Amino acid sequence: MAYRILLIGGGSGGHVFPLVAVGRALREAILERAQDVELVMLGEGHFFKEAAQREAAQTIGFKYHSIIAGKLRRYFSFRSIIDFLKMPVSFFQSMWHLFWIMPDAVFTKSGYASFFPVLWAKMFFIPIYLHDSDAVPGVASRVMSRWAKKIFISFESAAQYFPAKKVILSGNPVREGILNSNRDEALVFFKFSPALPTVLISGGSQGAKNINDIVLQSIVQLTSNFQVIHQCGKDNFAQVNATVEQLIKEGQGKYGDQIAARYRVYPFFSDRELSLAYALSDVIVARSGSGSLFEIAALGKPGVVIPLKNSASDHQYYNALEFSKHGGIMIEEDNLVTSVFVDQIRVALERKEELGQAVKGFSRPNAAKEIAEEILRGI
Repeated sequence: MAYRILLIGGGSGGHVFPLVAVGRALREAILERAQDVELVMLGEGHFFKEAAQREAAQTIGFKYHSIIAGKLRRYFSFRSIIDFLKMPVSFFQSMWHLFWIMPDAVFTKSGYASFFPVLWAKMFFIPIYLHDSDAVPGVASRVMSRWAKKIFISFESAAQYFPAKKVILSGNPVREGILNSNRDEALVFFKFSPALPTVLISGGSQGAKNINDIVLQSIVQLTSNFQVIHQCGKDNFAQVNATVEQLIKEGQGKYGDQIAARYRVYPFFSDRELSLAYALSDVIVARSGSGSLFEIAALGKPGVVIPLKNSASDHQYYNALEFSKHGGIMIEEDNLVTSVFVDQIRVALERKEELGQAVKGFSRPNAAKEIAEEILRGI
């Protein structure tokens, strides 16, 4: 008898990439055990679509389906009107897919894109396995946790929000393939010198304007001391790139050549580009989404994290707070000025070995495997 597992997610990369990591761990476990299990992905957004297409291309018989999903915002936006109109469509799309797929188990990374598919899984009496990434779970996770058979959490502090008998502290699943590139290959790829330290700065899968702004304000100081790889987000790339080109032009004969030689900007990283950037970096600057924190920890490199101010339930602040207890350096947005930004990167570099070893203790490298095994035990 063939079993079927449905993986549900969508929205930002933080909700999609761990889903992919668990999917890959499930695929490996299925092959090892010679079980007859089919994996299907269901979700929303371009990150989901690209990831699902990539997995489908690599796996014979792998399937995925896209749905429309509306996001409930905690602030006023005209987009909320459009999203509200999407919800009835999402409701019936989810019913249709769940009825025809009829999986033996559902694994969801939570978030707004998962709500209606998980609701229909509950109505069809399908076992639900939920993962929440943050120190303070979102509203969708808290609601869906009532329907879940097991709840996997990344941070120990999140346990208080869920029924204790359901909770498993797993950590956040990390894509293993992005952690294993070669430094020498990365030097060639980015055309950087082996003599200078390299700082990787990322605002997450969608970029972060405040981080982009401080990088541009600090670019002369940064490139005086470091080589910089900067992921700025697809929507921000044209503006950031134009500003950098203008700075290079204005600084000809002074700091312009320095910026041109020591700064690289990307709208978004492919898996290979991110893997190479990780391999080359001596310090990593990032938002405090769970995905970034656990990738930094798995690499054992010093991290400077800048939590998004006013994130839902202020979860990025509490993520960063937990991370800082294990050697991470936190800069709050209100303190994000050039002097602090450059100084904290310098401190992280000076204490590279000490902080890298400390942050390694935050890592839970077997998260995806543990989740996969628990799901397979239940079917």
